[in-house]
Amino acid sequence: MSTGDLMKIDAKKYKANDILKFIRQSLNLTQEEFAKKINVSKSSIEKYEYGTVNYTFETLINIAKEFDLNIIIEAQK
Repeated sequence: MSTGDLMKIDAKKYKANDILKFIRQSLNLTQEEFAKKINVSKSSIEKYEYGTVNYTFETLINIAKEFDLNIIIEAQK
């Protein structure tokens, strides 16, 4: 995924752990590489992706800042 690519995720169709994994895989990063870039442990990424621990909105914002992603929350039509 490069800057300018569109990645639109319908949150109703995915679990939170799937969304994080989708973002990481779209960036072509291993769990370890992803963890280092957002300053968390690889173990945390594993837990987020398995769904045993929920990540915070702050973590999602850190991901968006690190990878120049927009988080858009819009009302359903």
